[in-house]
Amino acid sequence: MNRDFIAKHWYADIYEQFENQTDDVEFLLNLLRQRKNGAPQKILEAACGGGRICLPLAKAGHIVTGFDADAHMLLRCYRKMKGMSNIVCYSADALTSDWGSDFDVVVLAGNLLLNIETDTDYAKAQQIFIRKAASALKPGGHLFLDFDLLFDPARFFSSLRESSYFSGTDDMGTSGRTVSCGSVYDPVTRICAGTNHWELTTNNGESFIIPKVWHKHIPTQAQVYSWLDEAGLSIERSFKNYLDEPIPEPIDESTFRATVWAKKNT
Repeated sequence: MNRDFIAKHWYADIYEQFENQTDDVEFLLNLLRQRKNGAPQKILEAACGGGRICLPLAKAGHIVTGFDADAHMLLRCYRKMKGMSNIVCYSADALTSDWGSDFDVVVLAGNLLLNIETDTDYAKAQQIFIRKAASALKPGGHLFLDFDLLFDPARFFSSLRESSYFSGTDDMGTSGRTVSCGSVYDPVTRICAGTNHWELTTNNGESFIIPKVWHKHIPTQAQVYSWLDEAGLSIERSFKNYLDEPIPEPIDESTFRATVWAKKNT
């Protein structure tokens, strides 16, 4: 029995069952209608996963390309895009691959900036994502960047209590749950580190545990804005918490989500 395959298949299935919100997708579609006059755009989504965002973009008439390194998530996107001629998805590592060029819009959404998987310098990886996004845009094209921006990361990330965020049974009969054992935030390095595991039982009754150790860099507003500037991107509009109001500088205690619409300089 290939436990790694079973575990990753289970997670991809359960992830789709729980991560099915549409508020951010509708926000992006509305922004494209307002800022691009409703015209079809050539759009790239990095780390498209199972297609939660890129598929609605294609259904709205845009010409969409997506890529992801997770084969189990990507297969779900392949199934759902069957018969659609205006969307292409492929397997690629975002940090090492060429993202292509000449896109009207590049989408870095779903809190991707804080969910990058890397064993190298996390802040550097975040900067590389923004730089690659800028390189993939045509002059005058736009980056849609949507991520958590927290006034007090320690209050949000420092917790030693056990919790479970996903649980259920996949389409192969594997049942289980994810268990978070807590995380600690370092305000000096701005690195949050934590541990969790997946408790799984296959359809033949065999149980096993997949341990996980993770870390992520929580960037400041100033860092993200400097990365955008260094990549040749100018912020045209920002949105606080998916509202029609700009992100304050500096952010306040009511800020938890930042959405940036930035233009590639010509």
